Amino acid sequence: MASSSAALPPPTGGWDSRESLADMPAENAVKLENWFPSTDKVTIRRGHASHATGMTGAVESLIEYVPLTGSGKLFAANNGAIYNVTSSGAVGAAEVSALTNNRWQFVKIGTAAGQFVRCVNGADTPLVYDGTTWATTPAITGPTAANLIWINIHQRRMWFGEKESLSAWYLAVNSIGGAATEFSLAGIAKLGGYIMAMGTWTRDSGDGMDDVAVFITSEGEAIVYSGTDPSAAATWSLVGVFRIGKPIGRRCFTKAGSDIVIVTQDGLLPLSAVLSVDRSQTRLVALSDQITKAVNDAVRDYKANYGWQPIVYPKGIYLLLNVPKSSTTADQYVFNTITGAPCKFTGQNALCWGLLNDDLYFGGTDGKVYKADSGTSDNGSDIAADAVQAFNYFKSPQARKVFKMAECVFESDGDPNAAIDWNVDFGILNPTSSAQSSPVNSAKWGISKWGIGTWGTNGQIYKGWRGVRGVGRAGSVRVRINTNSARPSWIATNVIFEKGGAL
Repeated sequence: MASSSAALPPPTGGWDSRESLADMPAENAVKLENWFPSTDKVTIRRGHASHATGMTGAVESLIEYVPLTGSGKLFAANNGAIYNVTSSGAVGAAEVSALTNNRWQFVKIGTAAGQFVRCVNGADTPLVYDGTTWATTPAITGPTAANLIWINIHQRRMWFGEKESLSAWYLAVNSIGGAATEFSLAGIAKLGGYIMAMGTWTRDSGDGMDDVAVFITSEGEAIVYSGTDPSAAATWSLVGVFRIGKPIGRRCFTKAGSDIVIVTQDGLLPLSAVLSVDRSQTRLVALSDQITKAVNDAVRDYKANYGWQPIVYPKGIYLLLNVPKSSTTADQYVFNTITGAPCKFTGQNALCWGLLNDDLYFGGTDGKVYKADSGTSDNGSDIAADAVQAFNYFKSPQARKVFKMAECVFESDGDPNAAIDWNVDFGILNPTSSAQSSPVNSAKWGISKWGIGTWGTNGQIYKGWRGVRGVGRAGSVRVRINTNSARPSWIATNVIFEKGGAL
């Protein structure tokens, strides 16, 4: 049999749990863990490093304070206390203590009196931080203040909701305390339940009169109101009641540009798209459509666990969904915000996420706050990247092939030291080779530097043929790299095989 060769793109289309193995596009991947897909390559994610220590118990909330000028501050809630974790190292004394609950929701608001953070958790008296001091005043009157569990800013008004209630409460314009007025959704929410969260959807891509209020109920209704003053019928009206999947967790949505992205049992949904289709069609507009099965499986298995949270990380060009698998372990489903391509991050056991000065942090289950997207190791341990690219018939689905060799091409600041395996005919076998830690600036025979030069970046090209074994119609390459120093990008794959007749 004559030898044939083929070139494959890297799996920039991302992780795919939607398509069948036989129909998956060549640029997608059956598995893509700790590889981040960009437009022309997939790159091992950056690591994380210990940032704040000295706390006891799981960190369940990260609260950011943003002043008018200068750097912000970051606070962590755990073990009934709130600590300042802005600086790296051991924390000082707790700034607030004797708390009942560590699971805070918060908003940032500026008034004539200054910049504030308002926090509620459904168990303790609501807190306010003014840049210097934490306090429980000004008080909120009307509802039972300690029962307030969600919070939002809409049209310059602060809105709250009590736990297990269909009533919302709002303050006067530009106020952080005082008498709150009740606004009930009883009779509007046809499925009952309670208000899980409230968000503001900006339909005109700006901050103005076209902003609408969206109340998300526990039973999967999005109740949308337009207007500025809920006390006046002339300036407040019901837009509609829409069916969506049941939301997952109190932190079930995040702002993404002018849109709201909601985590539901139907997937990760942009509000602007989901309100225009019947719920039976929401999969078609879900951001998570390509990994629908994986998301649905995770919701089914882990929806009761604390720690579900989406967050947009502009510096990393991704939207991250934290998936708490247990009280001590978590994965992240990550979406490139330019291409929409998904992947999975493992090895970052986060319960909550937050931003400080545009950098990404997470609260761990071990009493520490970690800085994410930092360095090339997971707090000193290897980052384990594993990818199984889509199976490929190499333009002849009926022909049997004897796969001989595979060459993965990497751009890296150090030897990728990759372990490469080959699968045939949709069977994903246990790896036969071991992935070793990747050293920096250490070329090895078989994955040597091509021309010993750089190609437009600080990275060098590493490639080398590997012998593979497999007989079948379709083949798939598996690439595994363990690294705590280098940060390789996978840019291409070449394959040599012998093609026989039809089976």
